[in-house]
Amino acid sequence: MRPYPSPKDASRKNVQLRIPCLVVVVSLLLCVVPARPAGAATQGAQAFDQGIQAFRAGNYGAALQSFLDARRAGVDTPRLSYNLGVTYYRLGRYAEAEREFKTLLGDPEWASLAHYNLGLTAQRMGREQQAIERFEQARRVTADPNLRALSATALERLGGASLSQGTGASVSLAGGYDSNATFAPDAATAGVSNQSDLFVEALAAASHRLAGNTAHGWYAHGGLVLRKYSNLNQFNLTGSRVGLSYETDSGRLQTGVGGYFDTMYFGGERLEQAAVLDVQARTRADAGRELRGRYQLGHIAGGGGFKYLDGWQQRLSGDARFALASAFLIVGYQLELNNRSDLQQGGEFFSASPTRHSLLATVILPDVGGWRAEARGEYRVSRYNDPNRLNGGTLVVTRRDDRYGIAARANRRLSALWRVFADYSYYRNDSNLDIYDYGRQQLMVGVEAALEK
Repeated sequence: MRPYPSPKDASRKNVQLRIPCLVVVVSLLLCVVPARPAGAATQGAQAFDQGIQAFRAGNYGAALQSFLDARRAGVDTPRLSYNLGVTYYRLGRYAEAEREFKTLLGDPEWASLAHYNLGLTAQRMGREQQAIERFEQARRVTADPNLRALSATALERLGGASLSQGTGASVSLAGGYDSNATFAPDAATAGVSNQSDLFVEALAAASHRLAGNTAHGWYAHGGLVLRKYSNLNQFNLTGSRVGLSYETDSGRLQTGVGGYFDTMYFGGERLEQAAVLDVQARTRADAGRELRGRYQLGHIAGGGGFKYLDGWQQRLSGDARFALASAFLIVGYQLELNNRSDLQQGGEFFSASPTRHSLLATVILPDVGGWRAEARGEYRVSRYNDPNRLNGGTLVVTRRDDRYGIAARANRRLSALWRVFADYSYYRNDSNLDIYDYGRQQLMVGVEAALEK
């Protein structure tokens, strides 16, 4: 369960590359506080009110001028400092926003909010470690459950792939153990001596904004994943992805529409190529809650020995994300529809077109003794569209699979750039056809880095 692309443990002949695009995400709490400063002179109060109105109209330059006029007229309150910080932030003048927010740290009424907004400002300035420290401080000192939830959300996002305004990249190198690289069925395990093996895995993903800004823009994406086994070279994996997307961010709602092209090689032979349309939407609610939806439509071409994979695949998924007091919970569902060519061999027939329903749940703990930890559970039901014809066509059986999976991941920051991580996963597939029964465990440890510019 890695936050970066990795081979999906699905089936020996249907492995897919997952390279999520890097997306700019910021949990915005930044808004002006409209109440007029108590005891302010008439001129200063009027300038303050004009600043509020200009900010609400989106005219941040005019809002800044009005707030500065209020300060020159004698208004000197934490509320004005906060509004100045927010306005500087909206104008992209992060150093000045930071200066204003820091003046609030000594005020118990404003300190937790100042820490949170200093975290947002540090994130925009590329100071990821400083942002994490600010969000953690805000979560510790605030008595407001909404601010605590927002801080937990921000920490969870920073714990994943690094976010970038323009260009972002992530790289990873790991070594591991695979208990069943061959997906050997349980019935044959006793007679198979080499289904387990050690491996090394390297991956990289990058995103670059071609045009536009953080509110709306065009992005190019690319990725590469390599897995090499120590002895079972026929199960080595190589995958690549290139893509283009148009993304918008209005603060509450983020959308993305794009496409990508995947190529996957299995044991040196091309497994499949896929051209995929990808549509995503995400909306934020109060108290750190999020709803996400995604639709993918892919046309797949199997390689020379895998022509039965030719066809179409659709995926529709959604999840809800909740920030708790000291954790982050994600629950989701995915529907997968396949219409493939399937495999016909003489009088025998094997369906490669499953309909799948998956339920998923993840719990994330942003700080467990300095480690970011997460645990994931998954249950997947697969029902194949057409009955298999076996034993020369004399036996007709519709394949039904149930797969259970658990996974755990922990990572610890070594520096602002590098993290060390450990991954463990276990999957168990139960099928009404014994040849598809299998269990598989994987353990990986490695280092990863996230870059942004």
